[in-house]
Amino acid sequence: MNKPLLLLGALTVFMMGYWIPEDRHLPVEGAKPYDWNPSAFWYVGGMNAQKGINIFANKGTSVEAATSGWVIYRETDPEGDNSVLVLGAKWRLHHYANLEQVTVKPASWVKTGEKIGTVGTPAKATPRPANLYYSIRSLPPQVSEWKPDQPFGLDRMFYVNPHEFLTIYQSTQHDDAAAAH
Repeated sequence: MNKPLLLLGALTVFMMGYWIPEDRHLPVEGAKPYDWNPSAFWYVGGMNAQKGINIFANKGTSVEAATSGWVIYRETDPEGDNSVLVLGAKWRLHHYANLEQVTVKPASWVKTGEKIGTVGTPAKATPRPANLYYSIRSLPPQVSEWKPDQPFGLDRMFYVNPHEFLTIYQSTQHDDAAAAH
């Protein structure tokens, strides 16, 4: 009798993750779509693929939560590789890396647009301009994204294209502003 109730409770919690509205906000203050390379997502170099995008901005520019969620991880490394993971709606992990400073703590709730840190430079890379590395990982697989004929076909089911995620936000904001005039 308890097992079906436990299963129903777990299913309810899982579905609640999909019912939470997913707000969208550009994670770097003042950024525009030309501040990142849309084809950088899944760029394959050697044995690895880049699973996010680098949003270029001046060092110290405010980094803001792209969507509301729980801060589940914060790394503040003395060498400068600071990062934050936020669990948002649809069971998606939003990863913010190359941060100069981190202003949030684990187990705290961040609202869409709330400051979580500032843009820094990658510490272990050859000298590169300041940027935010932003990626989105889906905990449940996105079966529609399975591409067995492409490199890393199975891995693709677990990552959301940040360029599409952010530009859908941009076009929605543009349409809302046009309708208001």
